[in-house]
Amino acid sequence: MWPSPLFGDEGRIRLEEARGLPDWYYVGLVLVVGAFWLAAYVFAIHRARIDRRVGIPAVAVAFNIAWEFNDTFIVPHAGWQRPFNFAWFLLDIYIVAQVLKFGLKDYPSFTAKEFRRFFGGAFLFAVLFIPAAELEINDFYGAYAGLGVNCVMSMAFISMLRRRRSSAGQSMYIAGCKGIGSALGVLMSVSLYPQSMMIPVLGATVIVLDVAYARMLYRQIKREGHSPAALKRPAIIPAETPAEV
Repeated sequence: MWPSPLFGDEGRIRLEEARGLPDWYYVGLVLVVGAFWLAAYVFAIHRARIDRRVGIPAVAVAFNIAWEFNDTFIVPHAGWQRPFNFAWFLLDIYIVAQVLKFGLKDYPSFTAKEFRRFFGGAFLFAVLFIPAAELEINDFYGAYAGLGVNCVMSMAFISMLRRRRSSAGQSMYIAGCKGIGSALGVLMSVSLYPQSMMIPVLGATVIVLDVAYARMLYRQIKREGHSPAALKRPAIIPAETPAEV
């Protein structure tokens, strides 16, 4: 006879039982999280224009614009959030333009057509998977799907830094704003689902990866002879051939 499983049916979370939060707390966290992510995007756009390298990894951009497209047009969330989600979607379109312009440099084995197919395939997967996951598990607040996307983004940042072997397109301001915004997003998700086992795992993974990326980027900028705190570092020219990771 098989031994009994560690967890039985009674331990499974029902996502419709998200804890109600005071409006000032929930809306306040949403706005602060959004402000830090907006700052990260602005810094990334600024750095990409200087270094001619994308400030946000191509895969992360594909998943993120799919996330905003989903929240705006596909799966219903809080009605008051939709205009903000649409504004983020428009900003993502600008970043996609930077990815299509500069992103190929991170994938030298691809032709321009292959890179566009790769990026389009990542977007297509994400734009189908995210709403499917949210509807399947009734993730009304997008907490589970959002943290899952964030894990992908955090891993993509580390991969980008290792591939380039330089700080091109990156800055501590991007890393810091992304890290703080993500950590506050984890706090909001834990507040909504304090009984969840998956959210602490996803949240801890995001935070650990973001801290690791910030430490790696800090050391890389120091090796290049620049101050990590400098907002206007000179243009960085990475190695000719990105490292395989």
